[in-house]
Amino acid sequence: MFNKILVAVDGSESSINALDYAAYLADQNKAILHIISAIEPLPTLYSGGATQSYIGQHSNAMHKNYTEVQKTHIERLSAKYPGLKIFSKVEEGRSVTVIREAAKESDLIVIGHRGQGAIFSWILGSVAKQIVDSCTVPVLVVKDKDYCPV
Repeated sequence: MFNKILVAVDGSESSINALDYAAYLADQNKAILHIISAIEPLPTLYSGGATQSYIGQHSNAMHKNYTEVQKTHIERLSAKYPGLKIFSKVEEGRSVTVIREAAKESDLIVIGHRGQGAIFSWILGSVAKQIVDSCTVPVLVVKDKDYCPV
């Protein structure tokens, strides 16, 4: 049913839960698992060029962090699901934009949801909600276990 499953990972517990669901589904469907992480841009501040240097340092640090997170979980999932094809990528840009762009080649998007509550999500916006609202690809939202206990 699914040939390519996209999962967004930011290192949070909810994104790792989503990754585990996506890996299981990819294994069951003999699908390719594509892991994507987005480096959110920092607000541009003007302070005589020092900010540009910091933005570059931030971007490099985030790229290294996401690459390590992906590597750790790829190793774990490869051991659990031998033969599972996993690809990963770290991109700069707004999370929603990066995920939407990557979703163009996917059959399913899997994304975590932290369960921040209605007011907090309304003020800051929810990446999961924006993906559900704007993508035509099916989206599986994996809720935080603490937020939605069974």
